[in-house]
Amino acid sequence: MATPDEVTVEPIPKDQASVLDNLVELYAHDFSEHVPLLLKPNGRFDVALADDWWTEGRFPFFLRWRGRLAGFALVRRGSRVTGAADVMDVAEFFVARGFRKRKVGALAAHAIFEAFLGPWEIRVRQTNAAATIFWSHVAATWVGRAVPSVPFSKEGVEWHVFHLPAAASPSAR
Repeated sequence: MATPDEVTVEPIPKDQASVLDNLVELYAHDFSEHVPLLLKPNGRFDVALADDWWTEGRFPFFLRWRGRLAGFALVRRGSRVTGAADVMDVAEFFVARGFRKRKVGALAAHAIFEAFLGPWEIRVRQTNAAATIFWSHVAATWVGRAVPSVPFSKEGVEWHVFHLPAAASPSAR
């Protein structure tokens, strides 16, 4: 199991966008179970991230375990559910399979919550049972109690939404 001092979250500089693009290919592979992503003739999904991930209010991060690249997180300011400007949103979150079930993802998520203290929103597609279990656990360990999800539907997609209240981090409580 990973420990907090072994997991780091580091901002992704724009000149490392190609590394993030490579990780997004792995993410697309995993996510193709839940959305209709098709392989291109070149054998890739070629899901491109917009350059606006390096603009104000958007924060791309590499997740590392013992210095090794383990995944990425894309977070942004503003609720995708209510439109509230003061809410932080977990837009995308990916941990490579070899690092899963070792607490790398949970520790990385908590580090990101710690960096942006305030209310958070986490949307999970209802078809993604593993992610729902993961985020339920992450939310509960952050808040100190179970955080029930609420259903949300947008553009024909059904979501579970976890709302984390603005509160001090567990280490400050």
